[in-house]
Amino acid sequence: MNSKIVFIEHPYFAVNNPDNNLKIYLKNRRTDKWYSINCKNRQEYRKELNKYVLGFYDYSRNEKKAHTSMIEYFMGSKKSEDIMERNKMRREEMAMLKDGTFIKDDMVEDMKKSWSEYIEESNVELTVLSLYQDYVDENINIKDLQKEIATSILPKFFKYCGYTDPQKNLEWIVSLHNDRENNYHFHIAWVEKNKSYCYRNNKLGFKRRLKLTENENNFFKRQVSLAIERNKLYKPALIKINKDLEDLQSYFSPKDKNFTLKNISELDLEEDIVRLGFLLSKVRDISKKYIKYNSLPKNEIGNEIRKLTKEIKGKLFDSSSNLQLSEKEVNKSIDELNDIFIDIDKRNNISNVGFQSAFDNAMIKSKLEKLDNYILNSIVNHALYNYDNDKKTNNNKITLNDVISEVAIVIYKKKKNKLYSLDRKRFKKGVLKNYFISGTYENFDMLSNALRRLSESSLKAVDEFYEMFEEENEYEK
Repeated sequence: MNSKIVFIEHPYFAVNNPDNNLKIYLKNRRTDKWYSINCKNRQEYRKELNKYVLGFYDYSRNEKKAHTSMIEYFMGSKKSEDIMERNKMRREEMAMLKDGTFIKDDMVEDMKKSWSEYIEESNVELTVLSLYQDYVDENINIKDLQKEIATSILPKFFKYCGYTDPQKNLEWIVSLHNDRENNYHFHIAWVEKNKSYCYRNNKLGFKRRLKLTENENNFFKRQVSLAIERNKLYKPALIKINKDLEDLQSYFSPKDKNFTLKNISELDLEEDIVRLGFLLSKVRDISKKYIKYNSLPKNEIGNEIRKLTKEIKGKLFDSSSNLQLSEKEVNKSIDELNDIFIDIDKRNNISNVGFQSAFDNAMIKSKLEKLDNYILNSIVNHALYNYDNDKKTNNNKITLNDVISEVAIVIYKKKKNKLYSLDRKRFKKGVLKNYFISGTYENFDMLSNALRRLSESSLKAVDEFYEMFEEENEYEK
Protein backbone atom coordinates (compact mmCIF):
# COMPACT_ATOMS: atom_id res chain seq x y z
CA MET A 1 0.00 0.00 0.00
CA ASN A 2 1.40 3.39 -0.98
CA SER A 3 1.73 5.97 1.76
CA LYS A 4 -0.52 9.00 1.46
CA ILE A 5 2.05 11.07 3.33
CA VAL A 6 5.79 10.97 2.66
CA PHE A 7 8.29 13.04 4.62
CA ILE A 8 11.80 13.17 3.16
CA GLU A 9 14.75 14.97 4.70
CA HIS A 10 17.93 16.27 3.09
CA PRO A 11 20.42 16.30 5.96
CA TYR A 12 23.44 17.04 3.82
CA PHE A 13 23.50 20.83 3.85
CA ALA A 14 25.33 21.21 7.14
CA VAL A 15 28.52 23.19 7.39
CA ASN A 16 28.84 22.59 11.12
CA ASN A 17 28.02 18.90 11.20
CA PRO A 18 30.68 16.63 12.81
CA ASP A 19 29.59 13.80 10.52
CA ASN A 20 29.70 15.91 7.38
CA ASN A 21 31.85 14.38 4.65
CA LEU A 22 32.09 17.76 2.85
CA LYS A 23 29.98 16.53 -0.03
CA ILE A 24 27.30 18.51 -1.80
CA TYR A 25 24.63 16.02 -2.80
CA LEU A 26 22.84 16.61 -6.07
CA LYS A 27 19.92 14.85 -7.63
CA ASN A 28 20.05 13.78 -11.26
CA ARG A 29 17.52 15.78 -13.22
CA ARG A 30 16.10 12.82 -15.13
CA THR A 31 16.27 10.06 -12.52
CA ASP A 32 15.81 9.60 -8.81
CA LYS A 33 19.52 8.93 -8.33
CA TRP A 34 21.77 11.24 -6.35
CA TYR A 35 25.41 12.09 -6.94
CA SER A 36 27.82 14.31 -5.05
CA ILE A 37 30.53 16.93 -5.35
CA ASN A 38 33.33 16.47 -2.80
CA CYS A 39 34.57 19.79 -1.37
CA LYS A 40 38.19 20.17 -0.23
CA ASN A 41 37.41 21.76 3.14
CA ARG A 42 34.66 23.40 5.21
CA GLN A 43 35.39 26.80 3.73
CA GLU A 44 34.70 25.52 0.23
CA TYR A 45 31.64 23.64 1.51
CA ARG A 46 30.27 26.83 3.11
CA LYS A 47 30.92 28.72 -0.10
CA GLU A 48 29.01 26.15 -2.14
CA LEU A 49 26.17 26.11 0.36
CA ASN A 50 25.96 29.88 0.32
CA LYS A 51 25.68 29.70 -3.43
CA TYR A 52 22.59 27.61 -2.93
CA VAL A 53 21.07 29.88 -0.32
CA LEU A 54 22.08 33.17 -1.95
CA GLY A 55 21.48 32.25 -5.54
CA PHE A 56 23.95 30.50 -7.77
CA TYR A 57 22.58 27.03 -8.26
CA ASP A 58 20.38 24.66 -6.30
CA TYR A 59 20.73 21.03 -5.35
CA SER A 60 18.48 19.61 -8.05
CA ARG A 61 19.49 21.69 -11.11
CA ASN A 62 22.78 22.18 -12.90
CA GLU A 63 24.71 25.42 -12.62
CA LYS A 64 23.92 26.78 -16.10
CA LYS A 65 20.16 26.52 -15.76
CA ALA A 66 19.75 27.45 -12.13
CA HIS A 67 20.94 30.93 -11.17
CA THR A 68 18.42 31.07 -8.41
CA SER A 69 18.37 30.90 -4.64
CA MET A 70 16.71 28.47 -2.28
CA ILE A 71 14.16 31.14 -1.32
CA GLU A 72 13.40 32.06 -4.94
CA TYR A 73 13.13 28.36 -5.79
CA PHE A 74 10.58 28.02 -2.99
CA MET A 75 8.69 30.90 -4.62
CA GLY A 76 8.47 29.03 -7.92
CA SER A 77 11.22 30.76 -9.87
CA LYS A 78 12.03 27.53 -11.76
CA LYS A 79 8.44 26.97 -12.84
CA SER A 80 7.38 28.13 -16.28
CA GLU A 81 4.54 30.62 -16.61
CA ASP A 82 2.45 27.90 -18.25
CA ILE A 83 2.95 25.51 -15.32
CA MET A 84 2.24 28.26 -12.80
CA GLU A 85 -0.98 29.28 -14.56
CA ARG A 86 -2.17 25.73 -15.20
CA ASN A 87 -1.76 24.79 -11.54
CA LYS A 88 -3.06 28.13 -10.22
CA MET A 89 0.26 28.81 -8.52
CA ARG A 90 1.04 32.43 -7.69
CA ARG A 91 4.61 33.39 -6.85
CA GLU A 92 3.67 35.56 -3.90
CA GLU A 93 1.30 32.95 -2.44
CA MET A 94 3.68 29.98 -2.33
CA ALA A 95 6.34 30.36 0.35
CA MET A 96 4.87 30.90 3.82
CA LEU A 97 6.68 32.16 6.90
CA LYS A 98 6.16 31.01 10.49
CA ASP A 99 3.52 33.68 11.15
CA GLY A 100 1.34 32.45 8.28
CA THR A 101 2.20 35.28 5.87
CA PHE A 102 3.81 34.82 2.46
CA ILE A 103 7.25 35.93 1.28
CA LYS A 104 6.99 38.90 -1.09
CA ASP A 105 9.53 39.84 -3.74
CA ASP A 106 10.72 42.87 -1.80
CA MET A 107 11.64 40.59 1.12
CA VAL A 108 13.86 38.14 -0.76
CA GLU A 109 17.19 40.01 -0.72
CA ASP A 110 17.03 40.71 3.02
CA MET A 111 16.10 37.09 3.71
CA LYS A 112 18.98 35.75 1.62
CA LYS A 113 21.36 37.97 3.56
CA SER A 114 20.01 37.01 7.00
CA TRP A 115 19.91 33.27 6.25
CA SER A 116 23.46 33.45 4.90
CA GLU A 117 24.56 35.01 8.20
CA TYR A 118 22.72 32.37 10.22
CA ILE A 119 24.50 29.49 8.51
CA GLU A 120 27.89 30.85 9.53
CA GLU A 121 27.13 29.22 12.88
CA SER A 122 23.96 27.22 12.31
CA ASN A 123 22.84 24.73 9.68
CA VAL A 124 20.08 24.83 7.09
CA GLU A 125 17.76 21.84 7.37
CA LEU A 126 15.69 20.84 4.35
CA THR A 127 12.74 18.49 4.04
CA VAL A 128 10.00 17.71 1.56
CA LEU A 129 6.49 16.70 2.62
CA SER A 130 4.66 14.93 -0.19
CA LEU A 131 0.90 14.23 -0.12
CA TYR A 132 -1.67 12.59 -2.34
CA GLN A 133 -3.79 15.43 -3.66
CA ASP A 134 -7.03 13.42 -3.51
CA TYR A 135 -6.37 12.52 0.13
CA VAL A 136 -5.95 16.16 1.08
CA ASP A 137 -8.83 17.55 -1.00
CA GLU A 138 -11.29 15.06 0.52
CA ASN A 139 -10.63 16.47 3.97
CA ILE A 140 -9.15 19.98 4.04
CA ASN A 141 -8.35 23.01 1.90
CA ILE A 142 -4.68 22.84 0.94
CA LYS A 143 -4.05 26.49 1.89
CA ASP A 144 -5.55 25.85 5.33
CA LEU A 145 -3.24 22.86 5.69
CA GLN A 146 -0.21 24.95 4.69
CA LYS A 147 -1.04 27.52 7.37
CA GLU A 148 -1.62 24.79 9.96
CA ILE A 149 1.79 23.30 9.19
CA ALA A 150 3.58 26.66 9.29
CA THR A 151 1.96 28.14 12.39
CA SER A 152 1.05 25.13 14.54
CA ILE A 153 2.57 21.79 13.52
CA LEU A 154 6.17 22.91 12.93
CA PRO A 155 6.52 24.67 16.33
CA LYS A 156 5.32 21.46 18.02
CA PHE A 157 7.66 19.41 15.85
CA PHE A 158 10.67 21.59 16.66
CA LYS A 159 9.98 21.33 20.40
CA TYR A 160 9.66 17.56 20.03
CA CYS A 161 13.04 17.50 18.24
CA GLY A 162 14.70 19.32 21.13
CA TYR A 163 14.68 22.97 20.13
CA THR A 164 13.91 25.57 22.81
CA ASP A 165 11.42 28.38 22.08
CA PRO A 166 11.24 27.84 18.29
CA GLN A 167 9.24 31.03 17.69
CA LYS A 168 12.07 33.11 19.10
CA ASN A 169 15.12 31.13 18.01
CA LEU A 170 14.28 29.61 14.61
CA GLU A 171 13.22 30.81 11.18
CA TRP A 172 11.39 28.55 8.76
CA ILE A 173 9.68 28.51 5.37
CA VAL A 174 6.88 26.23 4.12
CA SER A 175 6.43 26.39 0.35
CA LEU A 176 3.57 24.69 -1.53
CA HIS A 177 4.24 23.25 -5.00
CA ASN A 178 1.44 21.41 -6.78
CA ASP A 179 2.71 21.01 -10.32
CA ARG A 180 2.80 17.21 -10.27
CA GLU A 181 -0.10 14.92 -11.03
CA ASN A 182 -2.17 14.03 -7.93
CA ASN A 183 0.51 15.45 -5.69
CA TYR A 184 0.95 18.33 -3.31
CA HIS A 185 4.39 18.80 -1.87
CA PHE A 186 5.79 21.27 0.62
CA HIS A 187 9.42 22.31 0.59
CA ILE A 188 10.32 23.06 4.21
CA ALA A 189 13.51 24.74 5.39
CA TRP A 190 14.55 25.92 8.83
CA VAL A 191 17.59 27.45 10.45
CA GLU A 192 18.57 28.44 14.00
CA LYS A 193 19.05 32.17 14.60
CA ASN A 194 20.38 31.53 18.11
CA LYS A 195 21.68 28.54 20.02
CA SER A 196 18.49 26.69 20.87
CA TYR A 197 19.06 22.95 20.57
CA CYS A 198 19.03 21.32 24.00
CA TYR A 199 21.79 18.77 24.55
CA ARG A 200 21.90 16.13 27.27
CA ASN A 201 23.70 18.36 29.73
CA ASN A 202 20.83 20.88 29.34
CA LYS A 203 23.15 23.33 27.64
CA LEU A 204 21.92 25.06 24.50
CA GLY A 205 23.88 24.89 21.28
CA PHE A 206 23.37 24.76 17.52
CA LYS A 207 22.14 21.42 16.26
CA ARG A 208 25.00 19.71 14.46
CA ARG A 209 23.68 16.34 13.34
CA LEU A 210 20.71 16.91 11.07
CA LYS A 211 19.44 13.38 10.53
CA LEU A 212 15.93 13.04 12.00
CA THR A 213 15.14 10.02 14.14
CA GLU A 214 12.30 7.67 13.23
CA ASN A 215 10.39 9.01 16.26
CA GLU A 216 10.75 12.58 14.98
CA ASN A 217 9.80 11.64 11.44
CA ASN A 218 6.72 9.75 12.65
CA PHE A 219 5.72 12.58 15.00
CA PHE A 220 5.60 15.04 12.11
CA LYS A 221 3.64 12.71 9.82
CA ARG A 222 1.13 11.98 12.59
CA GLN A 223 0.57 15.67 13.24
CA VAL A 224 0.03 16.32 9.51
CA SER A 225 -2.35 13.38 9.08
CA LEU A 226 -4.39 14.49 12.10
CA ALA A 227 -4.60 18.00 10.66
CA ILE A 228 -5.84 16.58 7.35
CA GLU A 229 -8.47 14.32 8.91
CA ARG A 230 -9.40 16.54 11.85
CA ASN A 231 -12.86 17.50 10.60
CA LYS A 232 -13.85 14.03 9.37
CA LEU A 233 -12.61 11.80 12.19
CA TYR A 234 -10.60 13.52 14.86
CA LYS A 235 -12.89 16.48 15.61
CA PRO A 236 -16.10 14.39 16.00
CA ALA A 237 -14.24 12.04 18.35
CA LEU A 238 -13.11 15.00 20.46
CA ILE A 239 -16.65 16.38 20.56
CA LYS A 240 -17.84 13.00 21.89
CA ILE A 241 -15.11 12.97 24.56
CA ASN A 242 -15.99 16.53 25.63
CA LYS A 243 -19.67 15.59 25.94
CA ASP A 244 -18.87 12.53 28.04
CA LEU A 245 -16.57 14.58 30.27
CA GLU A 246 -19.32 17.17 30.76
CA ASP A 247 -21.80 14.41 31.67
CA LEU A 248 -19.43 13.04 34.29
CA GLN A 249 -18.68 16.53 35.61
CA SER A 250 -22.41 17.24 35.99
CA TYR A 251 -22.61 14.73 38.85
CA PHE A 252 -20.41 17.10 40.85
CA SER A 253 -22.15 20.35 40.00
CA PRO A 254 -24.29 21.66 42.92
CA LYS A 255 -26.63 23.18 40.34
CA ASP A 256 -27.33 19.81 38.72
CA LYS A 257 -30.15 17.55 39.86
CA ASN A 258 -27.70 14.62 39.86
CA PHE A 259 -25.40 16.28 42.41
CA THR A 260 -23.68 13.22 43.87
CA LEU A 261 -22.66 14.83 47.15
CA LYS A 262 -26.19 15.93 48.04
CA ASN A 263 -27.68 12.67 49.28
CA ILE A 264 -24.90 10.50 50.59
CA SER A 265 -26.21 7.68 52.75
CA GLU A 266 -22.99 5.77 53.49
CA LEU A 267 -21.94 6.48 57.07
CA ASP A 268 -18.20 6.28 56.38
CA LEU A 269 -18.57 8.81 53.58
CA GLU A 270 -20.62 11.16 55.75
CA GLU A 271 -18.03 10.95 58.48
CA ASP A 272 -15.20 11.60 56.02
CA ILE A 273 -16.98 14.64 54.57
CA VAL A 274 -17.63 16.12 58.03
CA ARG A 275 -14.02 15.50 59.07
CA LEU A 276 -12.86 17.08 55.79
CA GLY A 277 -14.99 20.15 56.49
CA PHE A 278 -13.48 20.42 59.97
CA LEU A 279 -9.94 20.25 58.56
CA LEU A 280 -10.71 22.76 55.83
CA SER A 281 -12.09 25.21 58.37
CA LYS A 282 -8.66 25.22 59.99
CA VAL A 283 -6.82 26.32 56.85
CA ARG A 284 -9.38 28.53 55.10
CA ASP A 285 -8.77 32.23 54.82
CA ILE A 286 -11.75 33.73 56.67
CA SER A 287 -12.04 36.42 53.96
CA LYS A 288 -12.71 33.79 51.29
CA LYS A 289 -15.84 31.73 50.84
CA TYR A 290 -14.30 28.95 48.76
CA ILE A 291 -11.11 26.90 48.76
CA LYS A 292 -9.15 25.80 45.71
CA TYR A 293 -7.85 22.26 46.03
CA ASN A 294 -4.57 23.11 44.25
CA SER A 295 -3.99 26.05 46.61
CA LEU A 296 -4.03 24.01 49.82
CA PRO A 297 -1.03 24.56 52.11
CA LYS A 298 1.89 22.18 51.66
CA ASN A 299 2.09 21.18 55.31
CA GLU A 300 0.85 18.29 57.46
CA ILE A 301 -2.79 19.38 57.57
CA GLY A 302 -2.76 20.25 53.85
CA ASN A 303 -1.40 16.81 53.02
CA GLU A 304 -4.08 15.19 55.18
CA ILE A 305 -6.80 17.19 53.41
CA ARG A 306 -5.49 16.13 50.00
CA LYS A 307 -5.31 12.49 51.04
CA LEU A 308 -8.80 12.51 52.56
CA THR A 309 -10.31 14.29 49.54
CA LYS A 310 -8.92 11.67 47.17
CA GLU A 311 -10.18 8.90 49.44
CA ILE A 312 -13.67 10.42 49.33
CA LYS A 313 -13.51 10.63 45.57
CA GLY A 314 -12.48 6.97 45.35
CA LYS A 315 -15.34 5.88 47.63
CA LEU A 316 -17.85 7.89 45.58
CA PHE A 317 -16.84 6.18 42.34
CA ASP A 318 -16.76 2.76 44.02
CA SER A 319 -20.25 3.15 45.49
CA SER A 320 -22.10 4.86 42.63
CA SER A 321 -23.14 2.84 39.60
CA ASN A 322 -23.99 6.07 37.76
CA LEU A 323 -20.49 7.42 38.25
CA GLN A 324 -18.97 4.10 37.21
CA LEU A 325 -21.02 4.05 34.00
CA SER A 326 -20.20 7.66 33.21
CA GLU A 327 -16.48 7.11 33.78
CA LYS A 328 -16.63 3.98 31.64
CA GLU A 329 -18.21 6.00 28.82
CA VAL A 330 -15.37 8.54 28.99
CA ASN A 331 -12.76 5.77 28.78
CA LYS A 332 -14.64 4.16 25.89
CA SER A 333 -14.61 7.44 23.94
CA ILE A 334 -10.88 7.84 24.50
CA ASP A 335 -10.35 4.25 23.34
CA GLU A 336 -12.24 5.10 20.15
CA LEU A 337 -9.95 8.09 19.61
CA ASN A 338 -6.99 5.77 20.11
CA ASP A 339 -8.39 3.51 17.38
CA ILE A 340 -8.46 6.53 15.07
CA PHE A 341 -4.79 7.23 15.81
CA ILE A 342 -3.89 3.61 15.03
CA ASP A 343 -5.96 3.56 11.83
CA ILE A 344 -4.37 6.78 10.53
CA ASP A 345 -0.90 5.34 11.16
CA LYS A 346 -1.75 2.12 9.32
CA ARG A 347 -3.19 3.93 6.30
CA ASN A 348 -0.10 6.08 6.01
CA ASN A 349 2.46 3.31 6.59
CA ILE A 350 3.70 5.06 9.73
CA SER A 351 5.62 2.64 11.93
CA ASN A 352 4.55 2.17 15.53
CA VAL A 353 7.80 3.75 16.73
CA GLY A 354 6.97 6.69 18.96
CA PHE A 355 3.23 5.96 18.90
CA GLN A 356 1.40 7.86 21.61
CA SER A 357 -1.76 6.43 23.13
CA ALA A 358 -4.76 8.75 23.25
CA PHE A 359 -4.62 8.45 27.05
CA ASP A 360 -1.09 9.94 26.90
CA ASN A 361 -2.06 12.67 24.47
CA ALA A 362 -1.26 16.04 26.07
CA MET A 363 -4.67 17.51 25.25
CA ILE A 364 -6.59 14.49 26.57
CA LYS A 365 -4.46 14.40 29.71
CA SER A 366 -5.17 18.09 30.23
CA LYS A 367 -8.92 17.51 29.90
CA LEU A 368 -8.82 14.62 32.38
CA GLU A 369 -6.72 16.64 34.82
CA LYS A 370 -9.20 19.54 34.64
CA LEU A 371 -12.08 17.15 35.32
CA ASP A 372 -10.24 15.61 38.26
CA ASN A 373 -9.48 19.06 39.66
CA TYR A 374 -13.13 20.07 39.24
CA ILE A 375 -14.28 17.00 41.19
CA LEU A 376 -11.76 17.54 43.98
CA ASN A 377 -12.73 21.22 44.24
CA SER A 378 -16.39 20.19 44.38
CA ILE A 379 -15.71 17.77 47.24
CA VAL A 380 -13.71 20.20 49.39
CA ASN A 381 -16.14 23.08 48.95
CA HIS A 382 -19.16 20.87 49.60
CA ALA A 383 -17.51 19.60 52.79
CA LEU A 384 -16.69 23.14 53.90
CA TYR A 385 -20.19 24.40 53.08
CA ASN A 386 -21.82 21.58 55.05
CA TYR A 387 -19.54 22.14 58.02
CA ASP A 388 -20.21 25.88 58.05
CA ASN A 389 -23.97 25.37 57.79
CA ASP A 390 -23.96 22.87 60.66
CA LYS A 391 -22.21 25.43 62.82
CA LYS A 392 -24.74 28.11 61.90
CA THR A 393 -27.77 25.95 62.68
CA ASN A 394 -29.70 27.49 65.55
CA ASN A 395 -31.81 24.62 66.80
CA ASN A 396 -32.41 23.25 70.27
CA LYS A 397 -32.81 19.75 68.87
CA ILE A 398 -29.95 17.59 67.78
CA THR A 399 -30.26 16.00 64.34
CA LEU A 400 -28.66 12.88 63.01
CA ASN A 401 -26.17 15.07 61.11
CA ASP A 402 -25.26 16.86 64.35
CA VAL A 403 -24.40 13.54 65.97
CA ILE A 404 -22.40 12.38 62.95
CA SER A 405 -20.54 15.67 62.89
CA GLU A 406 -19.61 15.52 66.53
CA VAL A 407 -18.57 11.87 66.43
CA ALA A 408 -16.52 12.46 63.28
CA ILE A 409 -14.64 15.33 64.89
CA VAL A 410 -14.09 13.47 68.15
CA ILE A 411 -12.80 10.44 66.29
CA TYR A 412 -10.53 12.65 64.18
CA LYS A 413 -9.07 14.17 67.35
CA LYS A 414 -8.53 10.68 68.73
CA LYS A 415 -7.18 9.29 65.48
CA LYS A 416 -4.01 8.05 67.16
CA ASN A 417 -6.06 5.67 69.30
CA LYS A 418 -4.76 2.15 68.59
CA LEU A 419 -8.22 0.61 68.45
CA TYR A 420 -9.33 3.16 65.87
CA SER A 421 -6.36 2.46 63.64
CA LEU A 422 -7.07 -1.27 63.83
CA ASP A 423 -10.82 -1.13 63.32
CA ARG A 424 -12.63 2.13 62.61
CA LYS A 425 -16.17 0.77 62.85
CA ARG A 426 -15.54 -1.02 66.12
CA PHE A 427 -14.04 2.11 67.62
CA LYS A 428 -17.00 4.26 66.54
CA LYS A 429 -19.39 1.73 67.93
CA GLY A 430 -17.50 1.88 71.21
CA VAL A 431 -17.93 5.64 71.31
CA LEU A 432 -21.71 5.27 71.21
CA LYS A 433 -21.90 2.34 73.62
CA ASN A 434 -19.80 4.14 76.21
CA TYR A 435 -22.01 7.19 76.04
CA PHE A 436 -25.47 5.70 75.64
CA ILE A 437 -25.01 2.58 77.83
CA SER A 438 -22.55 3.83 80.45
CA GLY A 439 -23.73 7.41 80.24
CA THR A 440 -20.21 8.86 80.25
CA TYR A 441 -17.17 9.06 78.09
CA GLU A 442 -14.08 10.60 79.56
CA ASN A 443 -12.67 13.70 77.83
CA PHE A 444 -15.26 13.66 75.03
CA ASP A 445 -16.44 17.15 75.89
CA MET A 446 -17.58 18.10 72.41
CA LEU A 447 -19.67 14.94 72.08
CA SER A 448 -21.12 15.27 75.56
CA ASN A 449 -22.03 18.91 75.11
CA ALA A 450 -23.76 18.15 71.83
CA LEU A 451 -25.70 15.14 73.07
CA ARG A 452 -26.88 16.90 76.22
CA ARG A 453 -29.02 19.08 73.98
CA LEU A 454 -30.93 16.02 72.84
CA SER A 455 -34.63 16.13 73.57
CA GLU A 456 -36.95 13.14 73.83
CA SER A 457 -38.18 13.80 70.31
CA SER A 458 -34.68 13.30 68.92
CA LEU A 459 -34.01 9.98 70.63
CA LYS A 460 -35.27 8.23 67.53
CA ALA A 461 -32.42 9.80 65.58
CA VAL A 462 -29.97 8.49 68.16
CA ASP A 463 -31.38 4.97 67.78
CA GLU A 464 -31.14 5.25 64.01
CA PHE A 465 -27.57 6.45 64.30
CA TYR A 466 -26.70 3.55 66.60
CA GLU A 467 -28.25 1.04 64.23
CA MET A 468 -26.12 2.38 61.39
CA PHE A 469 -23.09 1.17 63.32
CA GLU A 470 -24.47 -2.33 63.90
CA GLU A 471 -22.23 -4.94 62.43
CA GLU A 472 -23.32 -7.86 60.33
CA ASN A 473 -20.13 -9.74 60.98
CA GLU A 474 -18.19 -11.50 63.68
CA TYR A 475 -18.45 -8.73 66.25
CA GLU A 476 -21.97 -9.79 67.37
CA LYS A 477 -21.27 -13.48 67.32
